[in-house]
Amino acid sequence: MTLGLFAYKSLTGLIDPALPLLLKRRIRSGKEDADRIEERRGYASRKRPPGPLVWMHGASIGESQVLLLLFEALKAERPDLQGLITTQTQTSAELIARKALPDLVHQMAPADTVFSAKRFLDHWRPDLAVFAEGDLWPNLISKLDQRRIPRMLINARMTQKSLEGWMRFKAVAKKIFTGFDPILTANQRTYDGLRVLAGRKVKYAGNIKYAAPPLPADETDLHNFQEGIGDRPVLAALSTHPGEEEMVLKAWETARETHPDLLLILAPRHPERGDDIAKLLEGQSVYRRSIESLPTPQANIWLCDTLGELGLWIRLSSLVYLGGGQPGSGIFGHNPIEPLKLGKYVVSMPEVGNFQKEFDDLTAARGASFIHDETALARLVSDFLSGDNAPQPDRTRLNTYLSGDAPLLMARDAVLAKLPARHAE
Repeated sequence: MTLGLFAYKSLTGLIDPALPLLLKRRIRSGKEDADRIEERRGYASRKRPPGPLVWMHGASIGESQVLLLLFEALKAERPDLQGLITTQTQTSAELIARKALPDLVHQMAPADTVFSAKRFLDHWRPDLAVFAEGDLWPNLISKLDQRRIPRMLINARMTQKSLEGWMRFKAVAKKIFTGFDPILTANQRTYDGLRVLAGRKVKYAGNIKYAAPPLPADETDLHNFQEGIGDRPVLAALSTHPGEEEMVLKAWETARETHPDLLLILAPRHPERGDDIAKLLEGQSVYRRSIESLPTPQANIWLCDTLGELGLWIRLSSLVYLGGGQPGSGIFGHNPIEPLKLGKYVVSMPEVGNFQKEFDDLTAARGASFIHDETALARLVSDFLSGDNAPQPDRTRLNTYLSGDAPLLMARDAVLAKLPARHAE
């Protein structure tokens, strides 16, 4: 055991007795579901199903989407397989519940203390552990290794900051990453970084999210909203963060000089910011999704402060401004694949390091572009809606990127190779 891992285990051992109090505080702040708090301590709320079980773990919605795709691909080959998926957030739990895949159990991820990890693995006894992207926890990983449970890392994606953090603890990183077999990376930066950290072979597989189906939308809501919008053009600003709403609002006001009926949809990344954004919109005719069923015809801004409806807002849009790329914000972009899957042009600010490869591919196919301020955004929106100097996406090239399922199949085959053999019927 390295000195760094020893220190981590010692610190989390001290935290363990206080864990119930820490979790209660998170309940009060709305960060935990009180009904599922014992799952955080490693106590299962469901029985372990019989048969081979693969445990899949990811942090939040993005990783959940990847793991749901993987489990569907696995079940097509191994109908006898049972699945357990753990995540950190309530929004991912809601996504998985809506998907309701047969033979897949969801639990909130256990806190990474020695005792929580032990209780969790004592109950579930997985045959294989699959981690998605980069949410890695040393105590859980150590307990897997003690029990000789194989583990693998798929769709590995790490920011430059995360990689630099691991580089400061190279001995710990080598201990953690060497035990993953295989490591399948989603982009070049992670591939280069993990080859150094792991000191072993790493595979550049590509991003599994390219294989994801389009985000869903409620058909009744879609029809009703389309009826209300009619022929109006729509700028949808999605997954926005503080500072971006102000910038988009200025651009929208300028673009209305040439397109006075332009509708603006604002869907913040964190819906709990709805009250703050509503104050920003005072004096405008605003429809607020969280408190009203349908907009009035006079509403020219829709504040869509809800979860799980991005597929609806994307479908209603003429083009999409995707938040998270504002320089200096430290967010480093959001996933452009979802709007592009639905045939929408994507505009972002340029600091998108978390999705650089995706944006590089999609800008090369003229399906996305960058702007630096509200003036540039207003000009692009006006040109796009008028047809003047509007970008002409290379649909053949875009479809090549967006329909690729090779990374998913590579991950599926890697999991199948690690599972116990299927019993003869």
